[in-house]
Amino acid sequence: MDSYIDEFKIYLHQLSETEQQDVIEFYREYIIDAKLSTSDAIINELGTPKNLARKVLADYSIKMSEQNYQNIDNGHISNNDRFKKNLTMIGLVLLALMASPIALPIAFVVILMLALIIGLAILFVLIFLFMVAVSVVSGIGAIFIGLSVIFQSFPTAIFYIGGGLAVLGIDFFLIPITIALLKWFFSVVVIFFRWLGKKLLHGRKTPMKGEKENA
Repeated sequence: MDSYIDEFKIYLHQLSETEQQDVIEFYREYIIDAKLSTSDAIINELGTPKNLARKVLADYSIKMSEQNYQNIDNGHISNNDRFKKNLTMIGLVLLALMASPIALPIAFVVILMLALIIGLAILFVLIFLFMVAVSVVSGIGAIFIGLSVIFQSFPTAIFYIGGGLAVLGIDFFLIPITIALLKWFFSVVVIFFRWLGKKLLHGRKTPMKGEKENA
């Protein structure tokens, strides 16, 4: 048991010292109560130390994400840090899926879907940036053309300047709208992985801290 617990603790470095001790004591008591006296018996019940740690870290990360990281700096966490932690949560859920032989096919399908979605998202962003760049150049070009002919034909100048300003105005509104849509899409992905992780963690036989108290 001591060897298993010592190796298990190595993989819990992402947790605070207090959280590590809390988790370790929970599984130490579980091993004793279940009378798991050999390494094979412990691994058969809980999985390898590394795989168990992946599931524990995924569980903690999901709970932190659901709480919107309010326990970090009293909730004063930047959007960039929140984005990084949600990405970490997604990665931990995938690792937890791959840690379970039964869930491995699910992990494979999810990874393929995620890769496809990311690829499409990148393609969309690149196309959007290209179109914005073209429209900005066209809008600025139209304004310069209008200014260049303002003394020759005022109506023509107004047409080009107005058209250029209209194009730039559309870009001005489209960019924040597109950014908001991408943020919304990412939040949907985060919610999906929270749901997937909870289904994984509570749908397997490996005990998790908190389940005993809620039983």
